[in-house]
Amino acid sequence: MIANLKRISRDKTFLVTLVLAILALSLGTVHLRDIDLKTLLALFSLMVTIAVYAKLHLLRYIANIIIEKCQSVRAIAMVVLLFSFLGAMLFTNDVAILTLIPIVFNIRKQVKLPTIGVVSLMTVYANLGSAMTPFGNPQNLYLVSYFHLDILAFLKLSLPIGLISLATLFIILFGFSKAKIAAVKTPHIDVKFKQVVVLGVTTFVVLFGVLSVISIWFALVASLACAFWIKGEIVAEVDYGIILTFINFFIIVGAVSRIPSIHDVLSTYMAHNSSVFVTSVGMSQVISNVPAAVLLSKFTTRVGALYIGVTVGGLGTFIASLANLLAFRQYQAFSHDGTVKKFVRQFTLINVVYLAIFFGIGFVLVTI
Repeated sequence: MIANLKRISRDKTFLVTLVLAILALSLGTVHLRDIDLKTLLALFSLMVTIAVYAKLHLLRYIANIIIEKCQSVRAIAMVVLLFSFLGAMLFTNDVAILTLIPIVFNIRKQVKLPTIGVVSLMTVYANLGSAMTPFGNPQNLYLVSYFHLDILAFLKLSLPIGLISLATLFIILFGFSKAKIAAVKTPHIDVKFKQVVVLGVTTFVVLFGVLSVISIWFALVASLACAFWIKGEIVAEVDYGIILTFINFFIIVGAVSRIPSIHDVLSTYMAHNSSVFVTSVGMSQVISNVPAAVLLSKFTTRVGALYIGVTVGGLGTFIASLANLLAFRQYQAFSHDGTVKKFVRQFTLINVVYLAIFFGIGFVLVTI
């Protein structure tokens, strides 16, 4: 618990949003209903479940098995990018990044790998892959809860941009060398079958709770029971700063949305799919896509345009998505070769290119 308090006190995102929440309270009013309890419970249940996956190293275990069979840089790139995309779908974009970036740096010790490009593309595809499922990222969780979307309604929104994203992933692989390389060695990881089965069942229970098939309280109890059964300390290791940051977001949005001038401008401007899309993309670049989704949801019922806007809006600047900042911190921690500034330049360039491409794709999707 003390370690968690120290981590929260050093969490810059939480501290910035806390200051902004205090300022927002002086500008507007906040109601208790502004804090979406179901979203917070769903987020916490999911975070506990994901913490169990992280403790068991399941994603790393599967990735290691496949990487050892790779015979070219292109094959390695395909595995890490696909695992980034699919891992983000199932375990969130943050977990995909935290799991796979250390693997990339381990591979780099054995194979000449364009690390900056790979890590940058992994982050892009973690953001895009996480958009495919209701539980892939926090903004999806919020939108599903706020607009009461069932799984079919959500997939109707996510499949078009998700399949296009996957197609671009396979296209970009042609930029990597297919020359033969020596076999890559990865660390051995022990996985216990019984724990995997229990975790799998728990995951379905949590997902049913997120999708409102069952009570979210039942899902919360199931996730906590699973965590305590596997290892009690897991619950203490959950990043509670994210929960507190979300509460700050709700306070900020509640107060700001009631400022008359902002309310009038957004109410007038958010009347069409195209304007909702453009506004959500632009706002994501400045305040990040999670608070953009929360704020703009108060002014529109056009959930499809908003969903695609904050999905595309996660590309671009480091601020656009919390996953982008996480990737930067991971690169900073593992690189040790003085290439952080070069990473910032190339990461930004790659993200801006993808932002431009997907802005066009997204605009077409929301206007057809």
